[in-house]
Amino acid sequence: MADDEIHIWCAGLDKLVSDLPAFAGPLSESERKRADRFQFDRDRNRFIVRHGLLRMILGRYLNIEPARVTFAYESRGKPLLYGPAAMPPFHFNLSHSNGLALIAGTRQAALGVDVERVLSVPEADQIAAKFFSPREGAMLNAIPVEQKMEAFFHCWTRKEAYLKATGEGIADALPRIEVSLTPSQPARLLKINGDALAASLWTLSALAPAPGFVGALAIKAGRLKIASWRWTGNSDQN
Repeated sequence: MADDEIHIWCAGLDKLVSDLPAFAGPLSESERKRADRFQFDRDRNRFIVRHGLLRMILGRYLNIEPARVTFAYESRGKPLLYGPAAMPPFHFNLSHSNGLALIAGTRQAALGVDVERVLSVPEADQIAAKFFSPREGAMLNAIPVEQKMEAFFHCWTRKEAYLKATGEGIADALPRIEVSLTPSQPARLLKINGDALAASLWTLSALAPAPGFVGALAIKAGRLKIASWRWTGNSDQN
Protein backbone atom coordinates (compact mmCIF):
# COMPACT_ATOMS: atom_id res chain seq x y z
CA MET A 1 0.00 0.00 0.00
CA ALA A 2 1.36 3.40 -0.99
CA ASP A 3 1.25 6.27 1.50
CA ASP A 4 -1.39 8.10 -0.55
CA GLU A 5 -3.80 5.17 -0.78
CA ILE A 6 -6.84 3.91 1.09
CA HIS A 7 -7.77 0.26 0.63
CA ILE A 8 -11.36 -0.86 1.17
CA TRP A 9 -12.43 -4.49 1.47
CA CYS A 10 -16.04 -5.58 1.12
CA ALA A 11 -17.37 -8.99 2.16
CA GLY A 12 -20.73 -10.72 2.22
CA LEU A 13 -20.48 -12.43 5.60
CA ASP A 14 -23.15 -15.10 5.14
CA LYS A 15 -21.39 -16.46 2.04
CA LEU A 16 -18.22 -17.01 4.06
CA VAL A 17 -19.80 -18.94 6.94
CA SER A 18 -19.00 -22.25 5.20
CA ASP A 19 -15.36 -21.53 6.12
CA LEU A 20 -16.19 -20.55 9.70
CA PRO A 21 -13.32 -22.48 11.41
CA ALA A 22 -10.76 -20.55 9.37
CA PHE A 23 -12.18 -17.23 10.61
CA ALA A 24 -12.61 -18.44 14.18
CA GLY A 25 -9.05 -19.74 14.45
CA PRO A 26 -7.21 -16.40 14.80
CA LEU A 27 -9.67 -14.85 17.27
CA SER A 28 -8.49 -13.85 20.73
CA GLU A 29 -10.04 -15.27 23.88
CA SER A 30 -11.97 -12.05 24.48
CA GLU A 31 -13.33 -12.12 20.92
CA ARG A 32 -14.45 -15.71 21.38
CA LYS A 33 -16.27 -14.74 24.58
CA ARG A 34 -17.98 -11.86 22.78
CA ALA A 35 -19.08 -14.25 20.03
CA ASP A 36 -20.50 -16.68 22.58
CA ARG A 37 -22.76 -13.97 24.00
CA PHE A 38 -24.84 -13.77 20.82
CA GLN A 39 -28.19 -15.51 21.17
CA PHE A 40 -28.68 -16.36 17.48
CA ASP A 41 -26.35 -18.43 15.31
CA ARG A 42 -26.55 -15.99 12.39
CA ASP A 43 -25.37 -13.06 14.52
CA ARG A 44 -22.65 -15.14 16.17
CA ASN A 45 -21.37 -16.41 12.82
CA ARG A 46 -21.33 -12.94 11.28
CA PHE A 47 -19.31 -11.64 14.24
CA ILE A 48 -16.78 -14.47 13.90
CA VAL A 49 -16.39 -13.98 10.16
CA ARG A 50 -15.98 -10.20 10.22
CA HIS A 51 -13.51 -10.19 13.11
CA GLY A 52 -11.55 -13.11 11.71
CA LEU A 53 -11.52 -11.40 8.32
CA LEU A 54 -10.29 -8.15 9.89
CA ARG A 55 -7.38 -10.05 11.41
CA MET A 56 -6.59 -11.74 8.07
CA ILE A 57 -6.58 -8.45 6.18
CA LEU A 58 -4.52 -6.62 8.80
CA GLY A 59 -2.10 -9.53 8.93
CA ARG A 60 -1.49 -9.11 5.19
CA TYR A 61 -0.56 -5.46 5.53
CA LEU A 62 1.49 -5.96 8.70
CA ASN A 63 3.15 -9.15 7.43
CA ILE A 64 2.27 -11.13 10.55
CA GLU A 65 0.00 -14.06 11.34
CA PRO A 66 -3.65 -13.00 11.90
CA ALA A 67 -3.63 -14.41 15.44
CA ARG A 68 -0.69 -12.13 16.33
CA VAL A 69 -2.61 -8.93 15.53
CA THR A 70 -3.13 -7.16 18.86
CA PHE A 71 -5.64 -4.43 19.59
CA ALA A 72 -5.95 -1.64 22.11
CA TYR A 73 -9.14 0.37 22.58
CA GLU A 74 -9.79 4.09 22.98
CA SER A 75 -12.06 5.35 25.75
CA ARG A 76 -15.16 5.06 23.55
CA GLY A 77 -14.20 1.65 22.21
CA LYS A 78 -12.51 2.43 18.89
CA PRO A 79 -9.93 -0.33 18.20
CA LEU A 80 -6.31 0.52 17.38
CA LEU A 81 -3.30 -1.63 16.62
CA TYR A 82 -1.08 -2.27 19.62
CA GLY A 83 2.48 -3.52 20.09
CA PRO A 84 5.37 -3.77 17.61
CA ALA A 85 2.98 -4.10 14.65
CA ALA A 86 1.57 -0.64 15.41
CA MET A 87 4.73 1.06 14.09
CA PRO A 88 4.84 2.54 11.57
CA PRO A 89 1.18 3.51 12.08
CA PHE A 90 -1.49 1.68 10.13
CA HIS A 91 -5.04 3.01 10.51
CA PHE A 92 -8.15 0.90 9.98
CA ASN A 93 -11.88 0.84 10.57
CA LEU A 94 -14.64 -1.76 10.31
CA SER A 95 -18.36 -1.37 9.66
CA HIS A 96 -21.16 -3.85 9.00
CA SER A 97 -24.85 -3.88 8.15
CA ASN A 98 -27.25 -6.70 7.29
CA GLY A 99 -24.51 -9.23 6.61
CA LEU A 100 -22.22 -6.89 4.62
CA ALA A 101 -18.87 -5.79 6.07
CA LEU A 102 -16.52 -3.00 5.01
CA ILE A 103 -12.93 -2.79 6.21
CA ALA A 104 -10.85 0.28 5.35
CA GLY A 105 -7.14 0.83 5.92
CA THR A 106 -4.49 3.46 5.22
CA ARG A 107 -1.05 4.59 6.37
CA GLN A 108 -2.04 8.26 6.11
CA ALA A 109 -4.31 9.18 9.05
CA ALA A 110 -7.14 7.95 11.25
CA LEU A 111 -10.21 7.17 9.18
CA GLY A 112 -13.80 6.07 9.63
CA VAL A 113 -16.05 3.97 7.44
CA ASP A 114 -19.75 3.24 7.71
CA VAL A 115 -22.22 1.16 5.70
CA GLU A 116 -25.99 0.81 5.91
CA ARG A 117 -28.61 -1.07 3.96
CA VAL A 118 -31.16 1.30 2.45
CA LEU A 119 -34.48 0.32 4.00
CA SER A 120 -37.77 2.07 4.59
CA VAL A 121 -37.66 3.89 7.93
CA PRO A 122 -41.18 5.06 8.93
CA GLU A 123 -39.76 7.26 11.71
CA ALA A 124 -37.15 8.91 9.44
CA ASP A 125 -38.58 12.39 9.98
CA GLN A 126 -38.43 12.02 13.77
CA ILE A 127 -34.85 10.72 13.61
CA ALA A 128 -33.85 13.58 11.32
CA ALA A 129 -35.41 16.13 13.68
CA LYS A 130 -33.31 14.75 16.55
CA PHE A 131 -29.98 13.97 14.88
CA PHE A 132 -29.80 16.10 11.70
CA SER A 133 -29.09 19.83 11.54
CA PRO A 134 -31.88 22.19 10.42
CA ARG A 135 -30.09 22.60 7.09
CA GLU A 136 -29.87 18.83 6.61
CA GLY A 137 -33.54 18.48 7.52
CA ALA A 138 -34.47 21.09 4.92
CA MET A 139 -32.37 19.32 2.27
CA LEU A 140 -34.00 16.00 3.12
CA ASN A 141 -37.51 17.46 2.88
CA ALA A 142 -36.72 18.93 -0.54
CA ILE A 143 -35.74 15.58 -2.04
CA PRO A 144 -38.30 13.59 -4.09
CA VAL A 145 -39.96 10.89 -2.03
CA GLU A 146 -38.49 8.08 -4.15
CA GLN A 147 -34.94 9.24 -3.22
CA LYS A 148 -35.62 10.20 0.37
CA MET A 149 -34.46 6.98 2.05
CA GLU A 150 -31.24 6.93 0.04
CA ALA A 151 -30.58 10.54 1.06
CA PHE A 152 -31.42 9.74 4.68
CA PHE A 153 -28.82 6.96 4.78
CA HIS A 154 -26.26 9.08 2.92
CA CYS A 155 -26.57 11.61 5.72
CA TRP A 156 -26.40 8.99 8.44
CA THR A 157 -23.38 7.09 7.06
CA ARG A 158 -21.41 10.29 6.39
CA LYS A 159 -21.95 11.55 9.92
CA GLU A 160 -21.04 8.17 11.42
CA ALA A 161 -17.93 7.81 9.23
CA TYR A 162 -16.64 11.15 10.54
CA LEU A 163 -17.44 10.29 14.15
CA LYS A 164 -15.81 6.88 13.82
CA ALA A 165 -12.68 8.55 12.45
CA THR A 166 -12.51 10.86 15.46
CA GLY A 167 -13.58 8.21 17.98
CA GLU A 168 -16.39 10.42 19.29
CA GLY A 169 -19.66 9.08 20.64
CA ILE A 170 -22.44 8.86 18.08
CA ALA A 171 -25.57 10.01 19.92
CA ASP A 172 -24.30 13.27 21.37
CA ALA A 173 -22.27 14.44 18.37
CA LEU A 174 -24.52 13.66 15.37
CA PRO A 175 -26.39 16.99 15.36
CA ARG A 176 -23.09 18.93 15.47
CA ILE A 177 -21.89 17.45 12.18
CA GLU A 178 -23.35 18.76 8.93
CA VAL A 179 -22.91 16.89 5.65
CA SER A 180 -24.22 16.88 2.11
CA LEU A 181 -26.89 14.26 1.46
CA THR A 182 -28.48 14.80 -1.97
CA PRO A 183 -27.84 11.61 -3.98
CA SER A 184 -26.71 13.50 -7.10
CA GLN A 185 -24.17 15.67 -5.26
CA PRO A 186 -20.64 14.78 -4.06
CA ALA A 187 -20.13 13.75 -0.46
CA ARG A 188 -18.90 16.71 1.60
CA LEU A 189 -18.43 17.55 5.25
CA LEU A 190 -20.01 21.00 5.45
CA LYS A 191 -19.60 22.08 9.06
CA ILE A 192 -18.24 20.82 12.39
CA ASN A 193 -19.84 22.65 15.30
CA GLY A 194 -20.81 25.36 12.83
CA ASP A 195 -17.22 25.73 11.55
CA ALA A 196 -16.90 25.35 7.76
CA LEU A 197 -13.11 25.84 7.86
CA ALA A 198 -12.63 22.91 10.22
CA ALA A 199 -14.83 20.79 7.95
CA SER A 200 -12.75 21.71 4.89
CA LEU A 201 -9.77 19.84 6.36
CA TRP A 202 -11.65 16.56 5.96
CA THR A 203 -12.41 14.43 2.92
CA LEU A 204 -15.68 12.50 2.66
CA SER A 205 -16.15 9.83 0.02
CA ALA A 206 -19.43 8.16 -0.90
CA LEU A 207 -19.28 4.37 -1.25
CA ALA A 208 -21.60 2.01 -3.13
CA PRO A 209 -20.40 -1.37 -1.83
CA ALA A 210 -23.34 -3.51 -3.02
CA PRO A 211 -26.82 -3.10 -4.48
CA GLY A 212 -29.18 -1.72 -1.86
CA PHE A 213 -26.39 -0.40 0.39
CA VAL A 214 -24.73 2.98 0.81
CA GLY A 215 -21.53 3.78 2.62
CA ALA A 216 -19.14 6.58 3.44
CA LEU A 217 -15.49 7.05 4.29
CA ALA A 218 -14.05 10.01 6.23
CA ILE A 219 -10.42 11.01 6.72
CA LYS A 220 -8.67 14.20 7.85
CA ALA A 221 -6.48 14.47 4.78
CA GLY A 222 -6.59 15.51 1.16
CA ARG A 223 -8.29 13.28 -1.34
CA LEU A 224 -6.37 10.02 -1.51
CA LYS A 225 -6.48 7.21 -4.03
CA ILE A 226 -9.12 4.62 -3.10
CA ALA A 227 -8.69 1.01 -4.19
CA SER A 228 -11.39 -1.53 -3.39
CA TRP A 229 -11.65 -5.30 -3.33
CA ARG A 230 -14.31 -7.88 -2.58
CA TRP A 231 -13.32 -10.82 -0.37
CA THR A 232 -14.85 -13.91 -1.92
CA GLY A 233 -13.15 -16.62 0.07
CA ASN A 234 -11.30 -18.00 -2.91
CA SER A 235 -9.86 -14.94 -4.61
CA ASP A 236 -9.78 -11.19 -4.25
CA GLN A 237 -11.65 -9.20 -6.88
CA ASN A 238 -11.18 -5.50 -7.70
